[in-house]
Amino acid sequence: MEEFNLHLTGDIHAITAANNLLAAAIDTRILHENTQTDKALYNRLVPSVNGVREFSSIQLARLKKLGINKTDPNALTEEEIGKFARLNIDPSTITWQRVLDTNDRFLRKITIGQAPTEKGYSRQAQFDIAVASEIMAVLALTDSLADMKERLGRMVVASDKSGQPVTAEDLGVTGALTVLMKDAIKPNLMQTLEGTPVFVHAGPFANIAHGNSSVLADKIALKLVGQEGFVVTEAGFGADIGMEKFFNIKCRASGLVPNAVVLVATVRALKMHGGGPSVSPCFLPSK
Repeated sequence: MEEFNLHLTGDIHAITAANNLLAAAIDTRILHENTQTDKALYNRLVPSVNGVREFSSIQLARLKKLGINKTDPNALTEEEIGKFARLNIDPSTITWQRVLDTNDRFLRKITIGQAPTEKGYSRQAQFDIAVASEIMAVLALTDSLADMKERLGRMVVASDKSGQPVTAEDLGVTGALTVLMKDAIKPNLMQTLEGTPVFVHAGPFANIAHGNSSVLADKIALKLVGQEGFVVTEAGFGADIGMEKFFNIKCRASGLVPNAVVLVATVRALKMHGGGPSVSPCFLPSK
């Protein structure tokens, strides 16, 4: 048996880095908005380079979202500058947590912002396991780099103080997230002990996401085997979670339709989930 590298090509590390970059951006934005004027924030967001100010494409998209139909940074009114520069994130609504690929129970609830440089801004936060990140779910459903960038930008991380959703795109970090994920989007080609090629790619949880391997891996596999071949893809974590979400989410998102389903059912599982009698452990007699 060949040695199996649990890190593969670093997909989980990339997800961890991207997730925590976004988490850091959220708290940093709140800190800056708490300690700076509208004008100072605006100068940071749209700096003058060699005497010229220009909006980036992501900033132009935010202006459009806000209903500000201007492209010249010097043409904004004071009210429009404040509207553009401030996200006004409500800290109590932040749903985006930091992640780590280690089961460390003492990081389930933490307090961040204890250093004096954070100027009194602290809040309760937590660490989740890395594969529970929404970025893992995005990776598994995307079909191209451009599609992944759009999906990352639409991720909701909190609400503002008026109750409107705040996204990764609003924070202006979509490009950075995509760069961190640009290699993780490529499926990992491995093989079974019998020498059968297999793609190992993505693993979102089925209890909080869709619990299936990536759409890209399936599409590449289908292309490689041709019309006469077949591809087996796992819809894991139980028929009542993984398989249902395979049909209801993954198949709809990808447009792929399976020709057959292999359903594994044990007598024990049928008893436990079918309203049968209590299941108690028993041991086979020794020979």
